Amino acid sequence: MVSPAHRRSPSLRLSRIADCLEWFVVAWLTVTACAGQDSGFNGSLDASEAETLKAVHLIVNDPIVYGTYSYEKEKQLKGAKPASSVSVFGDSPDQGKVFFKVLENVLAPRHFKETADLGTIYLRYIVQGTGPATTAIHIDAVYVEKNRRRRHESDGTVEESEFQAIKERLEKMQAEQKAANEMAGKDSAAAPTTEGSAGGNAFEPLSKAVSSSDELEKRVAELRHRAEMRTAAGGAALKSAPYRTAATLQSLPAQAELLVVVLTKYWYGVETTDGHRGWVHRSQAEPLP
Repeated sequence: MVSPAHRRSPSLRLSRIADCLEWFVVAWLTVTACAGQDSGFNGSLDASEAETLKAVHLIVNDPIVYGTYSYEKEKQLKGAKPASSVSVFGDSPDQGKVFFKVLENVLAPRHFKETADLGTIYLRYIVQGTGPATTAIHIDAVYVEKNRRRRHESDGTVEESEFQAIKERLEKMQAEQKAANEMAGKDSAAAPTTEGSAGGNAFEPLSKAVSSSDELEKRVAELRHRAEMRTAAGGAALKSAPYRTAATLQSLPAQAELLVVVLTKYWYGVETTDGHRGWVHRSQAEPLP
């Protein structure tokens, strides 16, 4: 027989059951929330993997680490360099192309949790195409103290800022390519059929009848001379688009031969002898002797 002192009332038992259930629910929600949080930043771009990789390469080789700084008067960190491998992130992912950027001797950078002392910022970029015109990017950022080797995770600002920098570079490249294509189309549609109109900026089509083989050969030689040029004495910059601010694909040496395929008022669309295509400003090119 149970004594009255040890007999539990139904209300007390229900209260304890409710407390247990409440604890269980809170614990379950906490575990679920933690399990659903991925480190780093995940983003998607409306571009092919090849296009996205060009923009990523530019940011990886950019000396700036975006989204962090050490001093209020200078809200930017410079001096970062690309790296072939970084051990702080552990094993490499099974899929995607991986790139790293490292900035050493940084004093307590902002937007890394509980930072102190000198240390190194490590960035990892994982790029993977998800469709013909879509690409996913995952970015991780950590700060490791130099002396105690303590690891500090980013609060997300650095990764998101790096992604935004990639997106802006990509959009700029796409805009330049679109403008170049539109300009090339306009030049082709408006190409004059007689020499002298539009300042002689377009090729004469070989439409005039020729009366002899000698005249034909002369005509072909004349057109070839106008299509073949070379860089000026100071060399030339082969640009990705007909703009001074466009990315430089490569520097061409002096007197490098060029095949002109598109003409605009100020630029030549050219192909180099080794098969590279781009744009050269008219001031940096001259006719062959």
